[in-house]
Amino acid sequence: MKIIKKTLIPVVLICSIVGAACKQEVKEEENNKKEVTMKQDMEKQNKLLRHVVLFKFKDDALAEEVEKLNQSFNALPKAIPEIQDFEWGINDSPENFHQDFTHCYMVTFKSESDRDSIYTPHPSHQAFVASLQPYLEKVFVVDYWTNPK
Repeated sequence: MKIIKKTLIPVVLICSIVGAACKQEVKEEENNKKEVTMKQDMEKQNKLLRHVVLFKFKDDALAEEVEKLNQSFNALPKAIPEIQDFEWGINDSPENFHQDFTHCYMVTFKSESDRDSIYTPHPSHQAFVASLQPYLEKVFVVDYWTNPK
C-alpha cells in the first residue's frame, strides 16, 4: 500500500501539472484566435468590399435592350443606400481575353452584411436580376476586400 501511495502521488502531481499546462495552452489559443478576429475586423473597417460583375449578352440581344438593362443597373445605387460606390464601363481591352464579356460593373459595400443581407435580397436588385434572364448568356462575379497601400 505504501508503494502505491508513493507512486500515486507523483503521478497525480504530474497529471495536475500537465492538465494545467494544457488548459493554459487552450486559453492562449482562444486568446490568439480572438486577437486575430479583432485584427481582421479592424482591417475590414479600413477596407471596402468590391462586387465586380461582368456580363456577356446573347448574340440576339438588341442594343436597345442592353442599354435598358444598363440603365436599370445604374439605378440601383439610388434604390439601395448601402451601395457606397458604383461604376461601370464597356470592355476596351486590346488583348482579346474578354471571352465576349462586354459590360463590367463595380459595386462597393462597407460590409458583407450590406451585400448579403440588404443588396442581394433587395426587391430592386431581384427585379433587375430577373430582367436580365432573357438577354444574358453568361455572368461572371468576383468579390474582394480592397487592400489599400
